[in-house]
Amino acid sequence: MDKRLTRWIAAMLLGGMTFLGGCGTQNTTVNPESPKASVAADTKTGKGEAQAPARTLYRVGKNGKLQALTVKLSGSQEKLPLLVMEELVEKRPQGDTTFPKGTKVNKVTVKDKVATVDFSREFQTRRGDHDNLLMLYAVVDTLTEFPEIQKVKFTVKGKPVTVLGGQDLSEPLKRDGKYIQ
Repeated sequence: MDKRLTRWIAAMLLGGMTFLGGCGTQNTTVNPESPKASVAADTKTGKGEAQAPARTLYRVGKNGKLQALTVKLSGSQEKLPLLVMEELVEKRPQGDTTFPKGTKVNKVTVKDKVATVDFSREFQTRRGDHDNLLMLYAVVDTLTEFPEIQKVKFTVKGKPVTVLGGQDLSEPLKRDGKYIQ
């Protein structure tokens, strides 16, 4: 009797996990005990795409500084900056306030070691100079993890952002580690 009950429970658990797992959904695993949390996002890869190495992105931590988070994304090398930005901006964990709610990444282009990130209009709704700086440097420090990117420009719906809060954005921003914990 015990063996039948154990088998039945195991079958129900396995079936439930399979059902809840879904097909083609993204799996996110966070390990809060490690210094860098680890997130794995499984996405379908197309022909000629390979598994990308781990990438680091930065979110605002509890101490008001940027905290590193490692992600693994699948996609072509050209699409990785966009995929990382979408992960950073649009797939924020509960309680994350790095970006204003509803902010979307329209596109990321890289030319001459400068990345241009085009956002939705919500990007410009953040209030507070310190919060703006953390948001900007979350993007800059994340993208400059790519060896082919040294600076970042910001646009909203295709138009250059020259000032955000008190920050001058008329020139592309370089990485600044003082915001990273």
